[in-house]
Amino acid sequence: MASDSKQSKYLTVYIHYNGLFARKPLVYLNAVVVSICDVDFGAMDFKDFNLFIAKLIEGSCDNVYYCTRNEPLAEGIRRIRNDADYFEFIETGYSDEAGLRMNVYIDHENEPVLDWADMEVMEDDEGHYSEEDLDDDIDSQLSDDVPYEHEADDYIPSLDKTIGDEFLHRVSGMCKDIDDEAETDEVETKNGDDKPVYPIHNENLKWDKMVPILGMRFSNPMELKICLTNYAVKNGYNLYFEKNDSQRLLVRCCKENKNPSCPFRLWASWMSSERSFQIKSLVDEHNCSRVFKLGSIVTYKWIGMHFKNQLVKNPKMSIRKMKAKVSTKFNLIVSVTQCRNARRYALDEIEGSLIEHYGKVWSYGEEIMRTNPGSTVKIDVNVMPDSTTYFSKMYVCFKGVKDGWIAACRRVIGVDGCFLKGICRGQLLAAMGRDANNHIFPIAWAVVEVENKETWKWFLDLLLDDIEMGIGHGLTLISDQHKGLIEAVKERVPAAEHRQCARHIYANFKKRFKGEQYRKLFWAAAASTTQPKFEAEMNSIKKIDPLAYEHLMERDPKSWCRAFFEVDRACDAYENGISESFNSIIDLARKRPLITMLEELRIYAMERMYKMLQEGQSWGNLKICPSIRFKISKLKKQQRFWGVIPSGIQQYEVRIGNDGYAVDLNNNTCGCRSWQVSGIPCVHAVAAISYLNRNAEDYVAPWFHTAMFLTCYNHTINPLNGSSMWPEAPYMKPLPPQKRRLPGRPTLKRKKDQSEMESKGKTRHTISKAGSVNRCTICRERGHNRSTCPTRPADVASTSRPKNKKPKKCKKEKGKVEPVQVDPVQADPVDPVQVPAPQVDPVQADPVDPVQVPAPQVDPVQADPVDPIQVPAPHVEPVQEDPVDPLQVPAPHVEPVQADPMDPVDVPAPPVDPVQVDDPHPDVDVPAQPVATRQRIRKYSERITKIGLRRKVLKKEGSTGHNPMVLE
Repeated sequence: MASDSKQSKYLTVYIHYNGLFARKPLVYLNAVVVSICDVDFGAMDFKDFNLFIAKLIEGSCDNVYYCTRNEPLAEGIRRIRNDADYFEFIETGYSDEAGLRMNVYIDHENEPVLDWADMEVMEDDEGHYSEEDLDDDIDSQLSDDVPYEHEADDYIPSLDKTIGDEFLHRVSGMCKDIDDEAETDEVETKNGDDKPVYPIHNENLKWDKMVPILGMRFSNPMELKICLTNYAVKNGYNLYFEKNDSQRLLVRCCKENKNPSCPFRLWASWMSSERSFQIKSLVDEHNCSRVFKLGSIVTYKWIGMHFKNQLVKNPKMSIRKMKAKVSTKFNLIVSVTQCRNARRYALDEIEGSLIEHYGKVWSYGEEIMRTNPGSTVKIDVNVMPDSTTYFSKMYVCFKGVKDGWIAACRRVIGVDGCFLKGICRGQLLAAMGRDANNHIFPIAWAVVEVENKETWKWFLDLLLDDIEMGIGHGLTLISDQHKGLIEAVKERVPAAEHRQCARHIYANFKKRFKGEQYRKLFWAAAASTTQPKFEAEMNSIKKIDPLAYEHLMERDPKSWCRAFFEVDRACDAYENGISESFNSIIDLARKRPLITMLEELRIYAMERMYKMLQEGQSWGNLKICPSIRFKISKLKKQQRFWGVIPSGIQQYEVRIGNDGYAVDLNNNTCGCRSWQVSGIPCVHAVAAISYLNRNAEDYVAPWFHTAMFLTCYNHTINPLNGSSMWPEAPYMKPLPPQKRRLPGRPTLKRKKDQSEMESKGKTRHTISKAGSVNRCTICRERGHNRSTCPTRPADVASTSRPKNKKPKKCKKEKGKVEPVQVDPVQADPVDPVQVPAPQVDPVQADPVDPVQVPAPQVDPVQADPVDPIQVPAPHVEPVQEDPVDPLQVPAPHVEPVQADPMDPVDVPAPPVDPVQVDDPHPDVDVPAQPVATRQRIRKYSERITKIGLRRKVLKKEGSTGHNPMVLE
C-alpha cells in the first residue's frame, strides 16, 4: 500500500478505453478518455483497481498499461499485471516527473504492445527510417559458390566526411531537419534598464515545442503563422485567422458555428520602437475538444517544409503515401490536393537549390586543378539554341592516383557503371585497378546522363590519355556485357585484351539452362587453364544439350575462360568483382547530389591512400604482400599429394594419377598455364620448388612484392578548401540536366533475379513452372500438348478446353413451349433417362460420339444455338414440367430408346434415312420402360466438354459418308 503522505493528494488518472494501439509511432487511437481525480488509488491494490476499471468501462480489462503524461508512449509504457506492478504505478504517479498525472490504457485486442515499443525504441537508437527509399535499386548481386578473385578490404570508410558543409548538404537530405531539436534557445537578457524584456522566437526550435508567448517577437508575420500552425497541429486546436495582412494578425479558436465559447484570442502587430512583429495580447485558454481537420491554417507549404528532406532521399514518394505519413506523424487529416501541392512545392524548392548546386560545378573543377596540379577534370555541357546551358557529364582523375597506378599496379583495369539514386539522376562510370595486395585501387570516375556507347568512348579516351596506354597494348579490361561498352572497347582500345565477367555470362546462361549440373560444368569450364580441359568440360555440356553448348560458344570463350587469357598480366580473374565492391562501398554517396557525391569519393580515395601506406609500412620485412602469402601457404599444404620427377636442370615432371605437368623453374612456367596467367606459382610449381627445399615466395612475380605496394600508395591526393572558398570560374553556370523520360510507365523497383531472392532467404515453397517447355504425351515432342498434337488419333479425346468460350443461353418466353434438341449420344449407364422414341432399327454407336437412331420426319422448330445441327421437333401441346427433369415431352407413337442423361432435354432425332446394320435380334421389340423418377443433373462444364467433342468430330470427319452423324 502507499503511504499516508501520498494519500493526502489524489492522483489524476486519465483512463483510455474502447480504442486500439497502432504502430510507428506507437499511439492509442479512437479512444474514450475519462478523467478520474477524486478516487484514492493509493488505498487500492491490484484486484481492487482491476474491479474499478472493469466497472467503469463495463467490460473486461485483462491488459492494462500506463504511462506518464509527459513521456512518449513508446518509451514510457508499462503493464500492470500484479500488485508489484500496481505499486510501481502508484510510485511513478506520485513522483516529481509525473506530477500526480497518469495515463492508463486498456488493450481490448491482446496486441504485443511492449514488443512494439521495444522495436520502435531500437529503430530510433539505430537511426533507421520507417519510410521506404530507393534501396531496392541496388546493383546486381550474382550469388553462387565461386569466390571473387580479390581480397576484401579491412578498411571500411564512412562516407559522411562532408556533413558539416552547409552548401554540399543543402539538398542532400542530410541537412538539419525541421523536426530536430535546437541546440540552444535565443534569450535576451536585461541591460540594466527597467524596460521589460520580451522573448525572441527561435525558428530552429523543434516544431512540437513551439508555443506562442505574450510579448514574443518575430522577424515577420510569416514566422508567427508557422509557430501558430505548429502549435495548433500539436494540440489539435482549430485556429483560424480572423484578420490577416502585412500589418496585423488576429487569431481565434473555433468559428462561431462550431464552438463560440472557446476564449483563445491572439493579437499581433509591428512594434513602434523596433522592426519586430510582436504578440500584443494573448488569451491562451482553451475549452474546446481536439479536432483532426484544421482547415486553412495547415497550408501545403507547411506540409512541404516537413517533407522536403524525405523527398530529397525519395523523390518518387507517392501522394497517398505522403497523406498517410501526415496522418501518422501529425495525427492530422489532410486532403490529397494539399499533399499534391505540398509535393510540388517541396520539389520546386529542391529544384531551386539544385540550380545553385550545379552552378558550382565549374568552381569545384577549378579548385581541384588549383590544389592538385596535373589532375584531369573535364566538364561537358549542352548549349541550347537559346543559349541555355545544361550539365552533361564530368570526368575526374587525380594526379596522385594515376601516378601510383602507372608506377606499381598491374595493367588490369575493371570498368563498370552504376546508377545514381538521389535527387540527381544519371550514372557513375568508374575505372578500378588492383594493387599488389589484390585490393581495389580507384583510378578515375565520371558522371554521365546515360550509359551508352558514346559516353563510354568519351570516358575511355580520357582514361587512356591519363594512364598513358595509347590504344591498349599490354592492357587488360574487365567489364560486364554492356553492348555500348563492348563496342566502345573495340573502337577505342583495339589492342587491349577484353575480358567479360563470367558471373554476368552465367546469369544470362542460367535463364535458359537451369540446373546444378549446368552450374558446375560452366564454372569448371571458366576456370580451365588449358584448352583440352576446357574442351572436355564443354563437350560434357554439349552431351546434355547442344543448345547450351552453342549458347556459350557464341559468347566468345576467349573473354571469360582462363585457358585463353594473356600470360603476361599477372591476373587470372574472370570476374569483375573489384568494380562491384566499389559500387557497394559508395552506395550511400550515390544518394547525394552531384558535387557532394564527388567530394565523398575524393575524400574516400585520399584517406584510403594514406591508410594503405600506413598498413604497408607495418608489414616490416615481408617480401610479398599478406594475401599472396596466404595463397602460397594453402598451396604448400596441397603439394604433398603430387609426385616430382626430375628431368633436367630446373625442369621437373609433376604427376598425380593420370595427370602430369611439366614445370620449368628457369622460365617460371608450368604445363597447366596457371603460373604464367596469375604470376603466382601453382601447386605443381610449389611441389617442384619444395623438392629443391627452396622458398616458393621467391618465385612470385614482382607485381606482388611489398615494395610495389608501398610505391603505389606513396603518392597522395592534396586536400581542398571548403565550398565557400572555391574560386569563381569565368564560364556560364550550367543548369541541372534535363529530365529524360523513357517510353512506358516508369518502374519504381528493379526486377531481381531468382538467385538474389534465394540469397536473401525469399524462396518458394512450391516448384515454379515459369519458363518450362511443355512436352506432348502422344508424340513426345516439345512446344505443344496433346490437344494440339498434329498426330493425335481421332479416337483420343483432348484434355484441354477452350478458354473464355461459353455458349449463349436461350431466353425462355412465358406461355410457350421451348424448342428442344436431340442429343445423338448413347445414354450414360450411370443414370439413364428413358423417353418414348419411334420404332427404328438399332444403329451401332460411333466409338467417339455414339449417335441415336433417327426419328420420323416432324415439323421443324428453331435450333438450339449450342448445337450446330438444326433439329426439327414435333408439334406438341404444353405439358406439365417435371421438377426433376424439366422438359420431358412425349413423342407420338414411338418405341422407347435410351436417352443421353448428359442433356436434360430429350426429343426425337432429326429426319434422316435409317442406316442398315447387323441386328442380332431384328424381330424383338424393345419394351417401354418407366421414366426414372430422379435424374443426375450433369454439371455445366461436362455439357460444354461433350458438345465440344461432337463439334470436333463433325469438323474432322466432314461429309465422308462413313460417319452416321452427318446429315444427308
